[in-house]
Amino acid sequence: MTFSITSAAANLYKDITLEATEALRLFVKYAGSGDSGGFSLGVTPAVPEADDYVQEVDGLRFFVRNEEKWLVENMKLDYDESTDYFSCHLPGLA
Repeated sequence: MTFSITSAAANLYKDITLEATEALRLFVKYAGSGDSGGFSLGVTPAVPEADDYVQEVDGLRFFVRNEEKWLVENMKLDYDESTDYFSCHLPGLA
């Protein structure tokens, strides 16, 4: 299980207030239709469970539940500050 979140992209989430036990949960979100079949990536504060995959990026913990690993496998989140462009590459939706 691997996914990549650049420091620039992680920095966009640093203003979210998290309790000591919380991390940022990556989850499958259904948002209508389109090239992705209507699926997209959601991010929300939550408490990881023992069998969740957790990855730390620049002091922020991100995690995904087992049943949603297919979405973030080999995912890459990036942010280009010079163009204010956020990109999310989700091979699981290809």
